[in-house]
Amino acid sequence: MEHFQVVMFGLIVTAFGGFVYSAWKRKENEQRLYSIIQASAIPIFVIRKDHKIVYWNRALEILSGIQADEVLSTDQHWRAFYKIARPCMADLVVDDTLETVPNWYSGKYRKSKLIEKAYEAVDFFPELGNEGRWLRFTASAIKDSRGYLFGAIETLEDVTEQKVAEEELIKMKKLESIDTFASGVAEDFDRLMSAVLRNIFLAKLSADDQDEILGEGLTIAEKASLQAKELSHQLITLARGGYQMRKVEPIGQLILEAVENAPKDCNVQYFVSIQNDLPSVEVDRKQIHQVFENIIRNAVEAMPEGGKIEFHAESTAIGAENILQLSPGEYVRISIQDTGLGIKRENLSRIFDPYFTTKIKDGKKGLGLGLAVCHSVIKNHHGSMTVESEAGAGTVFRLLLPSSSLQTEVLTQQSSSL
Repeated sequence: MEHFQVVMFGLIVTAFGGFVYSAWKRKENEQRLYSIIQASAIPIFVIRKDHKIVYWNRALEILSGIQADEVLSTDQHWRAFYKIARPCMADLVVDDTLETVPNWYSGKYRKSKLIEKAYEAVDFFPELGNEGRWLRFTASAIKDSRGYLFGAIETLEDVTEQKVAEEELIKMKKLESIDTFASGVAEDFDRLMSAVLRNIFLAKLSADDQDEILGEGLTIAEKASLQAKELSHQLITLARGGYQMRKVEPIGQLILEAVENAPKDCNVQYFVSIQNDLPSVEVDRKQIHQVFENIIRNAVEAMPEGGKIEFHAESTAIGAENILQLSPGEYVRISIQDTGLGIKRENLSRIFDPYFTTKIKDGKKGLGLGLAVCHSVIKNHHGSMTVESEAGAGTVFRLLLPSSSLQTEVLTQQSSSL
């Protein structure tokens, strides 16, 4: 697709440059160029040297939701991509200020390998669609046969599914790398801490009630050992889903219980919407509660001045071909949305990474295992967990859990393949 886009891009640039100063065939060439651009499935816009739009094709109307007659002869092409006026790549080409490209697209651009004086970039545009889109775009100058600049052309390609799949693959590889390490070490560590706790218990029974210093020391050691044991349980859950005890549960009831137990003294409002006749799920109740609690805790911490958290649960069908690589069938989709501070784009792809955190507590960073454990729990329930966020605009976590009937089918298939 990218190669086709570049070839198409080159043809259009060539056609455009050829017709600009061919006055005697201008109308015919202009109509031909218009037909090429309009027929292209690639979103395209063209601007003159004064930044005014001369072409805005049908594919771009569909992508941006902006009709051509709204922007033609204006310099408002930025409206399709940004909240406020700022240069697009085509503007930098027209102004011959390509040295400023890093200021606008730092780390996201490269010079085109096929077209001279053209730049390519991939970036996320939160204003596109309901949830934002990833676009690959290319801009190049349009010149006549004498080398005079007439304008610039920019083509765009929606690569959202590709980026989501790439991020999911990277995330899976990161988690798999730690799984092997964590599984063995955490179980050994858990057994060692059990032995330590048994001996602390015996020492406390044998200690003189009058020896306050010894008693206090044993209490501190016991507390630290329990925290270490909890950490080992998190690592085991991260590695292979933990010690699961699954049974068929009404997921709506688990959501209501999580909200009932959520913090109520933080000026946060909770809203719950659960579809009638929602299918049951086969889950480990304790682990799913842990997932909800971690997400709620993160949301509350992201709203220091208060806000709202919304739970939505509904059934959905997943087809055979899906970018999340889930088994096809009926799922329960749970969306948990807050109105908090949001997550910076550069951090968004890392929030499920083990030991990645931006939280500071008592002058130290946290362990960063909470969301990684949540992701592992959902994955080991044969579901998926994704996140969408923008700094200053809140966060939404989306969980997909297979219905109990689909879960049984998946487990049966796995057993028969062993």
